[in-house]
Amino acid sequence: MTKMSLGLLIRDEFKGFYKSKVMMVLWIGMPLLSLVISYLSPDTEEIPLSVFVSLMVSSLSGTLAAVMLSTTIVSEKERHVYDLFLIRPVKRWHLMFSKFVAVYVCIMIATVLSILLGLVVDLIKTDIHVDILLDGLWDSLAVSMSTMAISCSFSILIGLLVNSTMVAAILAIYAGNQLSMVAVLPGIFFSEVNTVLYSLSVGIVLALIVNIAIAFVIDRKML
Repeated sequence: MTKMSLGLLIRDEFKGFYKSKVMMVLWIGMPLLSLVISYLSPDTEEIPLSVFVSLMVSSLSGTLAAVMLSTTIVSEKERHVYDLFLIRPVKRWHLMFSKFVAVYVCIMIATVLSILLGLVVDLIKTDIHVDILLDGLWDSLAVSMSTMAISCSFSILIGLLVNSTMVAAILAIYAGNQLSMVAVLPGIFFSEVNTVLYSLSVGIVLALIVNIAIAFVIDRKML
């Protein structure tokens, strides 16, 4: 029963998020933005468009998703949305974990769509070999996945701890971005660091720690 409940929660949250205006902007606007960038910056020899788009989209979509998650949770607490869930046989942490999975999948879709479009443009407009493009693409995608996981996790914790949508939005933008930079900066400044391995490791560990904190908080906090 519990496992089915988690699956249903994830599906319901995914339906709600992908129908939102924010996700429509990400899924449609971000790929279109990659095309605009390709025309505004025609010289992509040094930095492939697909790599640049991956980092840009992950940053923008991660920030938007973090704000949406934190403010949505605060708003739902104010409207006592969780009261009905808490009297059903559903574990409390499932409520927040389903939001994390749904939003993470949504912003990953936006990132992949934008990257694929950027990759097509790179293949058409440049002479960069496809193997080189894919190597750089996997690196940037690993960083993107890590930063977005950290940002989404932390924004849920913010939504649980604060009671103001404005405060939640501000903290999600600034604190969330600062925390997600932990998965990026060492790989940039220290050449001996394996960027992909470091980013994925930090992303998984921090996201896991924050989600454990979320489970701890939600089990002891009145929603």
